[in-house]
Amino acid sequence: MFLAGCVASCGALLVLAGLSKIYRGARRIAGSAAIWRALRIPRRLVPRAELAVGGVECLTGAAVCVQLDPVAAGTAMALLGVAFCALLMYVRASRMPGGCGCVGWRRRTETTPGMVTWRAVVRAAALSAAGAADALAAPSGRTATFYAGALTGGVVLTLLSTHGTVRTPRCRRPLWRPAHSSMRALTAHEVFAAMAPAAGPSGSDVKYRRTGCADEFWFPGEDGRTVVFRVSYAAGGVLAVHASVRGKPDAAAVVE
Repeated sequence: MFLAGCVASCGALLVLAGLSKIYRGARRIAGSAAIWRALRIPRRLVPRAELAVGGVECLTGAAVCVQLDPVAAGTAMALLGVAFCALLMYVRASRMPGGCGCVGWRRRTETTPGMVTWRAVVRAAALSAAGAADALAAPSGRTATFYAGALTGGVVLTLLSTHGTVRTPRCRRPLWRPAHSSMRALTAHEVFAAMAPAAGPSGSDVKYRRTGCADEFWFPGEDGRTVVFRVSYAAGGVLAVHASVRGKPDAAAVVE
């Protein structure tokens, strides 16, 4: 029954993806330019293609959720998942800008086109696996285990469908291991590159502490002073870095 719940959550995701494509097709909103470019679909025909693919996804997802014909519905979802997975991998390999447009309602502009991520590929593979499981096992029933599986599948698919890093609502810090994520983002930032000679090597001597919504990293300099990088996140998760030179901190924890 747990597997049946996971399959149902994948069917629900397919319905949501289909509805978003139908909405974009009806409103003529560009949302998956990379996919249609890979398929060589003319721009004037993209809205019709969105409506057609969205309709197929809605029908397939609904059939999976209501278990109308588990073998046929599961096979259809598995084939869609395989097709999506292969297409998304091709788009990634070709480095085409434009995002996958699989799930979502917002309009993407030419300045922020987005890119296909591995999350989208994994999500497509999950749909294929769920469809195959539905076609082979044809699970049914609505027990507590079923709802636990549906909840688990829904959470996993939601995380795979998020754009970029999952962040906290107030401070916009990465939800998973925020200090380490901020440290990696800092070392790739141009401000850190400019101050690196003064900061010295980023080894075990680096100290860390959090002040409000900001992360502070204290690097002992070669002349006895300490270079402090204050990292915070603006709207959209844009990294903001401020560097200063101070004395040694009184209380700071080592980044583990």
